[in-house]
Amino acid sequence: MSEAQPHVTFYTKAGCHLCDQAREMLDEIAEQIPYELTEIDIRSDSTIFETYRYRIPVIIIDTTTVVEGRIEYSELASAFGL
Repeated sequence: MSEAQPHVTFYTKAGCHLCDQAREMLDEIAEQIPYELTEIDIRSDSTIFETYRYRIPVIIIDTTTVVEGRIEYSELASAFGL
């Protein structure tokens, strides 16, 4: 019996070094646990921009915001149950 893959929403923007680091961590985790990824550039929508501009990167698993800002790999891995 296969379980549904977690859905990850990743709020980011180009030129954000913390976002680049978070994306690398997500790629590492993807090698261990498959998940669906939706990557959203906060500049694509003014409401999203206002909500996340000072918080990015923000990673949400299913409906729970698990990490934001300066992200530690250990925090992110534990959110995936690793």
